[in-house]
Amino acid sequence: MKKKLLLVSMFLTFSVFVSQVIMQNHVFAKKPVRLRLVIATPKGDWPQTYRDEEMAKRFNARAKGQYQIDVLTGSAVAKLPEFFDAVRVGIVEMQFSNWGTFSFLDSRLGLLEVPFFFASNKATNSSMEKMLPLFDPILQQKFNAKGLAMINTGGLGLWTQKPVKTLSDLKGMMIGSVSPVTSILIEHLGASPVTIPFMDLYESMQKKIIDGAAQSAHGGVVFHFPDVCKHFTAFYGVPAPAGYTINLKVWNNMPKFIQTILLEETQKAAEWMHNVVVSELPDKDLKAFSDKGVKVYFMPANERAKWAERLESYRNKELLKYGDLGKKLKKISEEANKKYPYVADKTAI
Repeated sequence: MKKKLLLVSMFLTFSVFVSQVIMQNHVFAKKPVRLRLVIATPKGDWPQTYRDEEMAKRFNARAKGQYQIDVLTGSAVAKLPEFFDAVRVGIVEMQFSNWGTFSFLDSRLGLLEVPFFFASNKATNSSMEKMLPLFDPILQQKFNAKGLAMINTGGLGLWTQKPVKTLSDLKGMMIGSVSPVTSILIEHLGASPVTIPFMDLYESMQKKIIDGAAQSAHGGVVFHFPDVCKHFTAFYGVPAPAGYTINLKVWNNMPKFIQTILLEETQKAAEWMHNVVVSELPDKDLKAFSDKGVKVYFMPANERAKWAERLESYRNKELLKYGDLGKKLKKISEEANKKYPYVADKTAI
């Protein structure tokens, strides 16, 4: 009898143990695959951080616990110049940034920021879907990443501590630059470029180390440029295409339906942002300018043409250098600029 009781007790103990293991494995299997998305903008920023957090919510709801995007703001895990490498080696799974920033790693990405390549935000908006297939192979081959969607985040202008309306106003000025291409723009316009990490531009202007910075209107607002710069020249000098990328191995391991959801939701984020850039963001930024006493100069088209002429030889040389890629990009920009030309108003910021 005692032996039977002992055997029953052992069987029950073993059954409980097996049940716990099964339950634990079941819970583990249900744990979602985490996709850490790093972005440079801080928590609470509208529209950029808001856009990405809303995209993540939509994706997570549709993925139903199988995959989950976690948005990591303000370069919490990796600093902006490290984003591509962080995705390449798997420190994080996803990133969002202006791809032209990484032209120091592959000069072909500099074509995304060729000065005066696009005439307006609408022209850039209309070109993003057409340009993605041209750059996705570069991302896959060079950076172990898949390009998901390209987004126009606004054109670059000039934040300065004194008014800049003509080329002569730039003589002798030292202007902060965050990429090789913007340095070329500044140099060809007659000023001296100073390469400074994006996050250090504010302090450099505050300490009068530089006289201004090449940056978008909204980028300046987000990082408090109006506190140290009271002049902004809007001329849509450099387009600012950005985009989402994901580690290629992570992408290839995804079920096809999850890939489809991710592509759909990042593209939806792009479409939302394109509408915001032309219909909402300019008014919000101009109000922020007014509140801080920033004076905006909308450059007339004839003056902008003089500035663009300074970069014409460089622009043509760069497009020619990259053969078929340059030809395809030139065709895209010419069609877009014809349909959406430059206008000296709020659409230029």
